[in-house]
Amino acid sequence: MARKSILVVDDEKNQREILETILSGEGYDVTTASSGEAAMKFVADRHFDLVLTDLKMTGMSGLELLKALTDFDKSIIVILLTAHGTIDSAVDALRLGAFEYLQKPYDSEKLLETVSRALKN
Repeated sequence: MARKSILVVDDEKNQREILETILSGEGYDVTTASSGEAAMKFVADRHFDLVLTDLKMTGMSGLELLKALTDFDKSIIVILLTAHGTIDSAVDALRLGAFEYLQKPYDSEKLLETVSRALKN
């Protein structure tokens, strides 16, 4: 089976690096983007099985990116991560089609379990 490709989107470099280390350690093909705008350029050029994005970013927010991704390709699975979670933003994310909404700091085991579950759908 081909390696699953994941796009990690976060405006904080250390968060991108941590997620890349966790995910590539499990055998995923990981690409990182520092903004929603950069993520959309990557998505236009190649297929990703899953996008893991921060909610609050400079420029395009995670919710705006989620909407742009699902408008572009309904098959892309999106998981949102946030340190600033609210019930409203969680409801919005799920209503817009997010697979899951995880709070930071996240447990790496829970993150990997969520990613694995998302990619089995």
